[in-house]
Amino acid sequence: MVQPFDIRPFRPADLPAMQELRRLAFKPVFQSFRDIVGEEIGERAFSDADAEQSRLLETLCGTGSGHQAFVVTVSDEVVGFVTYSLDTKKQVGEIGLNAMHPDHAGQGIGAAMYEFVLERMKSAGMKVATVGTGGDPSHAPARRAYEKVGFGRAIPSVSLYRLL
Repeated sequence: MVQPFDIRPFRPADLPAMQELRRLAFKPVFQSFRDIVGEEIGERAFSDADAEQSRLLETLCGTGSGHQAFVVTVSDEVVGFVTYSLDTKKQVGEIGLNAMHPDHAGQGIGAAMYEFVLERMKSAGMKVATVGTGGDPSHAPARRAYEKVGFGRAIPSVSLYRLL
């Protein structure tokens, strides 16, 4: 059963909860990357992944970033967040960094969060929405949530690694 939730604009006081949520949601993703490429490559290629993503979230939520940020709350607890940007010239909206707390994943809250953002994009005159995600197994829940709200056409991308 989906708990009642609210979606509201980000407030600076939300950032610590968003960072903790981001850390929890992406820990298995970063581990998956290490598992795929092996520890020797992973420790170099992804050693700063969490810190880099933390800085990215701060930047996206910063004043004048050009991005919008919203949080999802259940009983006033931040359980999800989404950022997005609008290219008014191209009429393309892009969903950026986003996450759901693992305890609330799979309940449809993430899909509702994406629908909310897609409606805001449409209301702002966007004609296309885009979102990037990984093709690895750890991103399967995100891909399912995006597909649930109508995303489907994809351009596959592959990152290759090797030891030197």
